[in-house]
Amino acid sequence: MKNLTLLSQLHLARFGRPFGADIHHSVDPESGHVYVAYSTGPSEGVLVKISDLQSPYPEITELATFPPENDVPDQWGQVMGVKFLVDIQAVCIIFSHGDVILFHNEATETGDSIEVVGSVDSGISCMAWSPDEELVVMVTGEGSILEMTKDFDVISENPINVEEAGEDVSVNVGWGKKETQFHGTEGKQAAQRKVDTSTHTYSPDDDGQHRLSWRGDGTYFCCSSKDTRLGRRVVRVYNREAILQTTSESVDMLEHGLSWRPSGNLIASSQRLPHRHDIVFFEKNGLRHGEFTLREPQDTIVKEISWNCDSTVLAVWLQRSQGSCIQLWTMNNYKWYLKQELIYNGENSSVAGFQWDVESALVLHVVTASGSYQRNQYCWDNNVNEMLNAENAGTAAVVDGANLMLTPFRIMNVPPPMSAFTMTLPYAIQHVSFSTLHGGDDMAVLLADQRVAFYEMADKTTRPLPEPKLLGLIELTEIPSVAVRQIAWVRPDTLIGLQYDSDLSSDSILVAKLEFDEETKAPKIASRQDVPLEGTYERLYFNQTFGDILLQKADGTLTSMELDQDEPRIGQWPEIHELPEGCLWMGTTRIGTGALEYRERAVVGLARNNRLYVNDRLISSETTSFCLHNHFLVFTTATHSARFLPLEVSLWDFKIVDNSMLPYDESIRRVERGSKIVLALPFSVNLVLQMPRGNLETVAPRAMVLSVTRDALDKCDFRTAFITCRKHRIDLNILYDHNPKIFMDNVAEFVKQVKEVDYLNLFLSFLRNEDVTQTLYPLSGSSSTIAQQQPPVFVRSSAGGKTKYGAPVSPELAEKVNQICDAVRGELNQLDQNVYINSVLTTHVRKSPPDLEAALLLLAELKNQDQAMAEDALKFTIFLADVDRLFDVALGMYDFALVLMVAQWSQKDPREYLPFLNELRTLEKYYQRFRIDDHLKKHQSALRNLSQAGENYFADCVAYIKQHNLYKFALKVFDAKQAEKHRAILQIYGDSLALNGDNEQAGVAYSMAGDKEKALEAYRDAGLWREAMVLAQQLKYDDAAMSYLATGLADHLKNDRRFAEAGVLLAEYAKDSEEAVSALLEGRLWSEAIRVAYLYNRMDLMATHVTPGIADGHHDLMESIREMRDQFDKQIKRLKEVREIKIQRMLAEAAEEHMAPDDMLDNVDMMSDTTSMASGFSRYTAANSVMSRSSHSSRSSSQYTARLKKRNDRKRQAGKKGSIFEEEYLINSLRKLILRVDAAKPDVHALLKCLASSLSLERATVLQHEFRQLLKDIQEQVAMIFVPAPEEHLAKKKAAEDAKVERKKLVKQTHANAHLMSRHEEAVAQAQIAQLEEVAEQEIAEIYGEAPVMSKEVWDVDLI
Repeated sequence: MKNLTLLSQLHLARFGRPFGADIHHSVDPESGHVYVAYSTGPSEGVLVKISDLQSPYPEITELATFPPENDVPDQWGQVMGVKFLVDIQAVCIIFSHGDVILFHNEATETGDSIEVVGSVDSGISCMAWSPDEELVVMVTGEGSILEMTKDFDVISENPINVEEAGEDVSVNVGWGKKETQFHGTEGKQAAQRKVDTSTHTYSPDDDGQHRLSWRGDGTYFCCSSKDTRLGRRVVRVYNREAILQTTSESVDMLEHGLSWRPSGNLIASSQRLPHRHDIVFFEKNGLRHGEFTLREPQDTIVKEISWNCDSTVLAVWLQRSQGSCIQLWTMNNYKWYLKQELIYNGENSSVAGFQWDVESALVLHVVTASGSYQRNQYCWDNNVNEMLNAENAGTAAVVDGANLMLTPFRIMNVPPPMSAFTMTLPYAIQHVSFSTLHGGDDMAVLLADQRVAFYEMADKTTRPLPEPKLLGLIELTEIPSVAVRQIAWVRPDTLIGLQYDSDLSSDSILVAKLEFDEETKAPKIASRQDVPLEGTYERLYFNQTFGDILLQKADGTLTSMELDQDEPRIGQWPEIHELPEGCLWMGTTRIGTGALEYRERAVVGLARNNRLYVNDRLISSETTSFCLHNHFLVFTTATHSARFLPLEVSLWDFKIVDNSMLPYDESIRRVERGSKIVLALPFSVNLVLQMPRGNLETVAPRAMVLSVTRDALDKCDFRTAFITCRKHRIDLNILYDHNPKIFMDNVAEFVKQVKEVDYLNLFLSFLRNEDVTQTLYPLSGSSSTIAQQQPPVFVRSSAGGKTKYGAPVSPELAEKVNQICDAVRGELNQLDQNVYINSVLTTHVRKSPPDLEAALLLLAELKNQDQAMAEDALKFTIFLADVDRLFDVALGMYDFALVLMVAQWSQKDPREYLPFLNELRTLEKYYQRFRIDDHLKKHQSALRNLSQAGENYFADCVAYIKQHNLYKFALKVFDAKQAEKHRAILQIYGDSLALNGDNEQAGVAYSMAGDKEKALEAYRDAGLWREAMVLAQQLKYDDAAMSYLATGLADHLKNDRRFAEAGVLLAEYAKDSEEAVSALLEGRLWSEAIRVAYLYNRMDLMATHVTPGIADGHHDLMESIREMRDQFDKQIKRLKEVREIKIQRMLAEAAEEHMAPDDMLDNVDMMSDTTSMASGFSRYTAANSVMSRSSHSSRSSSQYTARLKKRNDRKRQAGKKGSIFEEEYLINSLRKLILRVDAAKPDVHALLKCLASSLSLERATVLQHEFRQLLKDIQEQVAMIFVPAPEEHLAKKKAAEDAKVERKKLVKQTHANAHLMSRHEEAVAQAQIAQLEEVAEQEIAEIYGEAPVMSKEVWDVDLI
């Protein structure tokens, strides 16, 4: 679908006055200089250099004349060829008499620039250098192949016309005869037709000269020559050593033109036939391989043919009766297209020679017989209608000579090489421009003879679609030296063109005002105006939608043009003055949010090196093609994907965003290798791509599908949105989630538009309590998309008796399905119920939870009205819902008729349900319902029905309550009004609670039931001594029993370390003050023990229990303080050593990397998180690091990961000296020690007061001093031990924690959606899980943190 566009022209009026047509030229690929050698007489020649070709006025320098002075003129002859040699910076020139000359740009050792390197006595007819310039092949006057090195050392010389066919000639082994092969449309007659090669002869147009051509890789070359022995022209193929390989098959009237395609698969030549002129192709083995026919009169002569360097374009030089021309042909889909035609009809302006540039594939150098030089630069273009209008038919124009092939892709997709319409014009086409009329499908066509044809495509509704109407032609230029190369139909009455004036060597803009006849619509030029430009421009761009007119130079400089009422104005765009580099393909658009007029203007440019720019910002460096959609910038990449960048974002945020973590990324789509964009239809879902082989593929990317859907929903066009989603498999929840309020306000309109029952059922069936605009289809470029960069959160839920995972929902979203079903049902009930009965049933079944009972009630009503319709509706309901569930619901409604109807259409075996139903029919009402509810596991309803069955069933109620743990519900059924039954239920409830260990609640239940003995026992087992003692008082326990009970409870409390309460029981109820004091001393409640001893006047206990207990407490606390002191000192010392070792290791690594230790020390983080397993094992052992990486790379299961984590946890807790976890272990141990010291403050304070009151001041002083010193040392070292975590560590830790959470969620999501995921999506999900696992499982040492908070309570005694 591509055409060749002429970017720039350079015409050099006269570089000399050649004698005849012997003009040869060569280009220096490095500097761009052109060297022209031509004859000025029978034996004279001149070498000319044309330099500074980028300027409007190139410099012409005459380098040398031939023959040199004091030489014999007649010995040189005509110039036969020229070649610039890059390695030696010299020009090689050959002459017909056999001389080979080198002209050096720099003087040689002898001081001469001209060097005669040799001479061939028999003369030279042609020359060809290998592509690597290591070899040169010449054809001598005797008809021999002469091969030499680049130093002109002869390698071989062999005659051309020999009888041998070559080393690689095909051998016929007797099978695969031509008669048995397929001959296409020619049929069997082709197999029987015998070709008499003896009649083959020369073409009358043959110039009799030899031709040489190398293959692109330099391994073979071919030679075309007239073989007098055979009487015809023959093409022979030689290898690099000039050994004959193959000879071409016999071809009648084969001509002299010869060119080997650089890619190596075809050798091109020409053949004249009586009725046509063909360009024919040969393979390396000499066999024919296709042809195409030139569209020329019989008297046209093919002078030369040549492939460009990338093998895409074949140039054919034709000599006509009225002049000459060069045609540029290209092949796609096995069809040859004529893309451009260069005409040379002026006097003495016929072509004398042409040559493709050796590096720039689409640059053509031409010299004419009059001594002028021309340089034409082309590029590939898609000529398509790019107007962002819903009426745009998506017309694409393909140029084929004088034929314009049109295909409107919105209406039809015609595969190349065919097309919807073929418009034939009077001359070859040069450029095509679409207008703004009729949706942009009207077009202006620039012809090679500088005329412009206008076409109108007004009627796009009639089928079959009528072809565009030709309005007429106009003559665009009036001066022969001015040539328009690009045009733009910018307004209905204005046509502009980028033109080049060869006399002035400058570009200008032609502005032509048009008038169209009111009746015939024939165009004519009302006025024309030339607007001069500074410098040369390559691109004239017109945006049909916004009216932007831009011109671009080769360096990327932009110039804008505005058409005012008075005269055109040339200026610069205020947003951007130039692109970072020259961009062959460009476009303009508007980027931003809000109304279109408030968005920022932007220029999109694609350079030759695949760099895509938006203004001066690089968007992608691997772009192969792009186009502008009404919502997106669409481009393809070298990694075989299509990307969609939304335009409704700020220009600052307009960039490629990595959405790889999204479960469904609409901004990227995989495409076939080498695909390029033809066009993206505006306001449509279709993107047309062209494959490398030429065929077209129309795809519907999700981004474009969603954009069309959202646009339709914004306009309340629910039918278009629904059809689009249904056709392209988009989740139908988006119809509601896009804008819930609009949908709910327009439910009636939705039902009116989507009126088909099947469509409504499909929509209702897809509903679920999930916002797909947040999970599946977040709007690209919005804040929701940024929030979706991590995988969506998934939580566990239960529905329909099955466990599944879904997105967490808000309370409003949890009622989404129910709200929609109720609203749609409300609208359907106002319509014909017989038509929409299935949809109404769907609204019941799809509710959450399903309202199957309402659906069955509706079926029961319908059964009374229309039995057949009810059966059909029931079958539909069975399709929607689980048949067993329907059966159970019908059974739970106690309607046996409905149950039988459901069972009849459920394909259940009657032997499964009929005996059960017959049994139920025999039972009385409430017991029958009890059996049904029990069968359906509706235990509460079953218990209520059983309670109403009669007094005889109370024992069954008790058993049923115990069986199904229905105690609380039973207390409601048998309430306090039924006192006896209520107490019985409380009694069994208390037994159940006691059996399950809930003695406290069991005591309450027994108390309510009036069983005080069991209540006391339950309270005693629960340790509730107050309630137990109260009940003992109520039961009139004597003193002995009370003492025994109190002693038992006290032992229980001491085991629970509730010493104060145990002391109260022993002192007040057991009347044992000695045991009370012992319990208080055991709990270090010294003050309370002294109080009890004095309360009961037991002074002997002070000497026997209290004083020794205080001494033991003092001893224990002192031992504990000294132990904590020793542990603190040791661990502080080791922590300092560990950190010093860390610094030394970092310095050693810096020294290995040749870094200055002082500089490195300044950047050392004393608390650097270097003990992370993911990155820091080498700090302690290199083996561990390797093992870590190996374990991560070879991880095969989550079980292995769990075992590895447990092993690392054990190592972390052990804190082995020298391990990577030692620092973390030391810090955690010190943290626990400090908290332990802080917890000892109350005990120290209480003991100090007791020691002070007992005048044991010496012991008190020692205790207070030791503890104060320990606290002081801790305060001094806290800042060193606990360092606040840096941001890097916090970020790494948070990333690991988030990764763990997200990995778990993504695994759940993958499991839940496994049946919906393609292989590619599953692979992407697994890759995301592995990536998250890598981050989550890195072990980060906890070596940072805040110091523990110590209490501020007073612990010391001032008087000590």
